[in-house]
Amino acid sequence: MQDPIPLQSLTDFGCLIQSRRKALGLNQNDLAALTGVAQSNLSKIERGLIPATLETYLRLASTLGIDFYGSYRS
Repeated sequence: MQDPIPLQSLTDFGCLIQSRRKALGLNQNDLAALTGVAQSNLSKIERGLIPATLETYLRLASTLGIDFYGSYRS
């Protein structure tokens, strides 16, 4: 498990989602299909422009292997 990354804002979480998505070789359309989150909303979430529901954050985190300490599982 990686060391925790402090998440202090929507932008921090969005950057973490984007970074992990890219590390896994997924594009936004792939992640949208896996999570049921519209690609347009996913783009805005990644840029920290809109908040998501807790359910959406959990779905994204689970799919990408991110825990809420800001780290991810290998």
